[in-house]
Amino acid sequence: MPVGSPRPCDGGACFLLILAAACCMVAACSGRPALAEDVTVEWTIRPRPPVAGTAALAELTLRDRARRPVRGARLQVEGHMAHPGMAPLVATAAERGDGVYQILLRFTMRGNWILLVTGKLPDGRRIDHRIDVNATGPAG
Repeated sequence: MPVGSPRPCDGGACFLLILAAACCMVAACSGRPALAEDVTVEWTIRPRPPVAGTAALAELTLRDRARRPVRGARLQVEGHMAHPGMAPLVATAAERGDGVYQILLRFTMRGNWILLVTGKLPDGRRIDHRIDVNATGPAG
């Protein structure tokens, strides 16, 4: 074999090389953290139903499978009208203790809203939860 020409790959070495490359590609492409499927999201909002144009206090409670509070999460809420064309509401949740997080929201228009709760737990897993809300009242 001439110097500098590629060496043929034997079956086992080629397989290991391809396997290592595939593992690296999967690891690089799966950058999204795992979903925390064992965590439940319970919520309340006051006033209920919320009134458009006035402040509403939403409270989220995160619990694990054993019903223990989940502390240390970083949560954000995006509120979208059910129909297109409205600017979304965006708010960051403040942890109040024992797995309870509060968010102050101001619905800009009455009607159906979709609240998307997203965030990250201290162990790196993510939270994705949807809440449907109907805002009533004078605004809009």
